[in-house]
Amino acid sequence: MAINLIYIFIKNSHSQKWLKTPLLLHDFQQLDFYKNFSIILSILFFFFSILAKAQSTQMNYKIIRGGNDIGHLQLEKKIIGTKSNLMLTSEIKTHLLFLITVLVKESAIFENGKLIYSSQFRKTNGATKMDKQTLLVEDKYVVTENGEKEKLNLPLIDCNVLSLYFKEPLTVKSVYSDKQQCYINLTKMNDGGYKIKFADGNTNSFYYQNGVCTKVKINNPFYSIEIIHQP
Repeated sequence: MAINLIYIFIKNSHSQKWLKTPLLLHDFQQLDFYKNFSIILSILFFFFSILAKAQSTQMNYKIIRGGNDIGHLQLEKKIIGTKSNLMLTSEIKTHLLFLITVLVKESAIFENGKLIYSSQFRKTNGATKMDKQTLLVEDKYVVTENGEKEKLNLPLIDCNVLSLYFKEPLTVKSVYSDKQQCYINLTKMNDGGYKIKFADGNTNSFYYQNGVCTKVKINNPFYSIEIIHQP
C-alpha cells in the first residue's frame, strides 16, 4: 500500500512544471510538492506505526507417545491493538490398530480480554470430524456447526482451553470448552500442573515455566501423549 502511494505521488509530480523547467526557489515553494510530500510522509508514518504495534510470537512443540515422536504442534499469537489472535496447528501420525493421521486447527480472537470469535477444525484420515465456529453477536455467542446455528446463554468468555497454551492460569478456576460449549473446572495439581477434565473422561494437564507452557499431558482411555515445548 505504501509503495503504491509513493508511485502515485511520483507519477503525479512528474507532470509538474518544476520537473521540466528551471525554477527559482520562491517559485518552487509555491508548488504543491511540499504539501503532497507531507501527506505521503504522514501516511507512511501511520502505516509503519501500525506495523510496529503488531506483535507476533511463535512456539513449536513435538508430540510424543510411548517415547516416540508422532507429530508436531505450532502456536502463534498476534497482538494488534486491543485484539489478540491465538492459533494452534497440529498434525499427528500414529498407529493404534491401523495408521491414524489427525490434523487439528484451532483459533480464537480476544478483544479487550473477551472472546469474540473461535474456531475448531479436526480432520482424521482425510475425513472432517469437526468444523465449528463461535461468534459473539452483540452480547450473545452463536455457535455454527454442520450448517446449524445455536445461541448460547453465557457470560462473556475471558479464558478458553486454547488460551491455556499461551498463558499460565494463575487465578483462573474454570475455562470455557469450545468443543463442549460449556465451562469446565480447572484444578491446580500437587506437581504444579493445571488439569481440566472433560465430560468424556479425557484430561489435559498443562505445565509452565516462567509463564510459558512447556508441556501438556493428554490422557484418554485409548492413549496418552505429551506435547513438549521446543525452545
